[in-house]
Amino acid sequence: MRTNITRTFAALNATNEAILYAKSPGELYAQVCEAAFSSGDFLATAVFLLETGTNMLRFANGFGEDIKRLRQIDISILADTPEGSGVCGQAFRDRKLCVSNDYMNDARSLAWRQGMCDGAVGAAAALPLTCNGCSVGVLMVTMREPGSLDGQIVSLLERMSANISYALDNFDHEAARARLSRMFAALSATNEAIVRASSRAELFDLVCEAAVVGGNFTSTIIALQKPDHEFLETVAVAGPDQEQAKAVRISADAARPEGQGISGDAFRTRRPRISNDYLTEFGRNGHFYQIVRDGGTHSGAAFPLLKDGCSIGVMVFLSSELNAFSPELIGLLQRLAENISFALGNFDRADEKARIEEQKERLTRMFAALSATNEAIMRAKSRSELFELVCEAAAHGGKFTSTSIGLVQAGDDFLAIAAASGPMAAGSRRARLSIREDYPEGRGISGIAFRTGKPCISNDYLADPRGAVFHESIRNDGASAVAAFPLFNRAEPIGILLFCAAEKGAFTPGSVDLLQRIADNIAFALDNFDRAEEKTRADERIEYLAAHDSLTGLPNRDMFNRLLHSAMAEAWRRQLQFALLFIDLDRFKIINDSLGHEAGDALLAEIASRLRLNLGSGDIVARLGGDEFVVILEHSAERCDIESVTRKVLAAVSQPVRLSGHECHATASIGIAMFPEHGSDVHTLTKNADMAMYLAKEDGKNNFRFFTQEVKMQSIERLTLENCLRQALARDEFSLHYQPKVDLATGQITGVEALLRWTHAEHGMLPPGQFIPLAEETGLIVPIGRWALQEACAQNMMWQRRGLRPVSMAVNLSPRQFIDENLLQDIDEALASSGMSPVLLQIEVTESMMMRDVPRAIRVLDAIRSRGIRIAIDDFGTGYSSMSLMKQFPIDTLKIDRSFVRDLPDDTEDRAIAQAIISMGQALGMTIVAEGVETVAQETFLRAHGCDEMQGFLFSRPLAAEALADLLRPAPQLASPPLQPSSTGDIEVPSAGQLRPRKATRQTVH
Repeated sequence: MRTNITRTFAALNATNEAILYAKSPGELYAQVCEAAFSSGDFLATAVFLLETGTNMLRFANGFGEDIKRLRQIDISILADTPEGSGVCGQAFRDRKLCVSNDYMNDARSLAWRQGMCDGAVGAAAALPLTCNGCSVGVLMVTMREPGSLDGQIVSLLERMSANISYALDNFDHEAARARLSRMFAALSATNEAIVRASSRAELFDLVCEAAVVGGNFTSTIIALQKPDHEFLETVAVAGPDQEQAKAVRISADAARPEGQGISGDAFRTRRPRISNDYLTEFGRNGHFYQIVRDGGTHSGAAFPLLKDGCSIGVMVFLSSELNAFSPELIGLLQRLAENISFALGNFDRADEKARIEEQKERLTRMFAALSATNEAIMRAKSRSELFELVCEAAAHGGKFTSTSIGLVQAGDDFLAIAAASGPMAAGSRRARLSIREDYPEGRGISGIAFRTGKPCISNDYLADPRGAVFHESIRNDGASAVAAFPLFNRAEPIGILLFCAAEKGAFTPGSVDLLQRIADNIAFALDNFDRAEEKTRADERIEYLAAHDSLTGLPNRDMFNRLLHSAMAEAWRRQLQFALLFIDLDRFKIINDSLGHEAGDALLAEIASRLRLNLGSGDIVARLGGDEFVVILEHSAERCDIESVTRKVLAAVSQPVRLSGHECHATASIGIAMFPEHGSDVHTLTKNADMAMYLAKEDGKNNFRFFTQEVKMQSIERLTLENCLRQALARDEFSLHYQPKVDLATGQITGVEALLRWTHAEHGMLPPGQFIPLAEETGLIVPIGRWALQEACAQNMMWQRRGLRPVSMAVNLSPRQFIDENLLQDIDEALASSGMSPVLLQIEVTESMMMRDVPRAIRVLDAIRSRGIRIAIDDFGTGYSSMSLMKQFPIDTLKIDRSFVRDLPDDTEDRAIAQAIISMGQALGMTIVAEGVETVAQETFLRAHGCDEMQGFLFSRPLAAEALADLLRPAPQLASPPLQPSSTGDIEVPSAGQLRPRKATRQTVH
């Protein structure tokens, strides 16, 4: 027995040495079997490994006298089978050493009993082989003598098993590290491929090849979605199994068998899909089972290729190894797929850029043709010279295959070709073009253009049946697109202007407009030939229109840029400076939309006239477009002089003007930039003046601002604030404060008004005036307002659930919200989600919001009122409403604007306005609320004149929800104020705070 232990120790040492020198699992198995057999007292040593996709352990390597028999035996890992009940199956399942010291008589060895007798096996043991904690096979040892496997030998065999499994773990880890290293190299190679690839096809081939080499995959596939096709199109394949991979069809449809693999799943979910044991996971009934098994694939990974967040294809990696895709490898492959998606986006952008460049190039050619024909028209001294020059200039400038002009001949149904130019001009000169529809030559686009008096375009002429008679000649001339324009003289058709182009689709709407201008210019020139004395004036008119605004007669943008450039050059030469004024009319869009474009044009013409009248003879005024004007003040140096001229301009603009029977008042905002201090080139100086103008608008309009670095920073800060505002709602930075409304008769809180607050992450609480206009301008006020409505209703119900009495909740609507088509739905959802009664909700709108579109405003307010919701007009008295219009609106409450309350009771005008609003509201049966009440004198005046409610700092500032809840709780009864005068002789007037507890008996909710 001592000899057996010694030899087993020797076998253990020999296997450890084999582990040190083995370079792969296969080499390890061979060396371990040989070393263990040679050094130990074993009959045979053999390694059996689990066959992929089966439940059988297959002979892998071994040494000894019994090897021939062991090569042929079947061993299962299933416990309920004869072949799986032996020591090997049990060791595999339990991942523990299994020993049989009387193997011949052991019931577990019944399946192999005859072979054991022939081989004289007396004892056997199976050592589990594990990798990363999972069984992968067994090492079986057999001995002649029964009972020879004692405790010490078993212990040594267990150590041998542990050492071999440790070595397998190391091999696996080394393989994973090697694969990751290769994949890092593959990722680098694909990045290089992305940079090098000049086309999508080249990119796909390079990436697949790099991935296969780096990841040692059996195949790598890229498949893209093809419009109106049920299967993805395989655009690139690489790897040893690429031919078989090319034949595999992949679908994105989950209902199809071809869409039920990892590729279809990754495409649909837009997420990676990994299978580290493909055959086991999908089973024998899976669509891809046979293909995968025949190809020797054991693991697969599919990654979606995305564009704008949508799947456009997949990239698939297949490996012959089990568990090939570790988390680290998956991360690298994900990056690889993302890089491909990024590269595809770059290709798309490059294609779009190329398309735009092609369009620009085509339009540039058309502009060149227009310019050249205009020049030809100017140079021509006769009709024939005009036609020849125009055709030559258009053909050369537009790169047409031919340009020709056909003219009507008296008594002839066919056009005479008066001129033709271009590479295929000879064919054009031979063409027979008719103006009669009953001739085949008259049914083409030339005849149609002549008869209809409109351009006729065919961008795929050879496929156009209208020109069938000309197809052969057009094909010979290499043309694919044709455009015909009628020519007129004194409004009568006299012929056609014909363009032939080599490329299909050459005549875009933009180019057609330019070519129409060529035809129009020819007609214009022809008219001038009939009236030679008018030619000079017509040429001057063309030149004038090219440089001046047709509406105001002022220099246009191009002319202004030239004038500004000249002024800069002159100022540099003479070492002078001058001011540039950028003028933008305030509220022009309102006038234009409400009174019509004719009234808007009349206003622009009047403003242009006023600017000319109020500027010096050396000053330059131009119209850039829309309601934007610019002024160059000649050699202005002193700031006070510039301010004086600017105020004069503002005063001139603000004078009333009569438009469509209405007296209108226009104002302007002006930005001022100095040359060369604020810009030494046209673009910079104009941009800085524009920036200053914009801030003048923000300051309240009808004002001016000089450009400074602070102005520039304000513009940047405004942009930054806008970006923060876009994220504020998601970041939960908004909150509501609530200002109570108090019954003037009882001092009772009847309701609250919800007021929006923004707590900026860096700047803290921002005043509404700093961000509400910006939210309104950008449209963000709609989702913000929706949130405020929901939050206000929810808060009201929270107060009620805490036992506080119900009060009305007033919520302001912004102009953008009021015109939003989802407004009524938002209101319904806020009430439904909170459970608040509609009678407790009050919607506040302004006069100006209602007056923009009175019929629509009435419809919307009626719909709101029909739900039981009350409606208030906020800031009443500042808009444009009249008594007759007010009767049409379903209004419950008028809120007197704080501007009329501020100076009560001292200001006579404010007293009169306040009394008038109160009287009007009472006559219409409305509740009257005064805003901004801050003094006892204001409160006393309002109560004395019948105002119903008030809100303002006198009673309470806007409060957070918790603080407002304290005001809603019942207060202890206080003693009445003294009725006798004080020692000073003054009579004390009870404040709102004193009135509230003394008369807190009224429970009416307004």
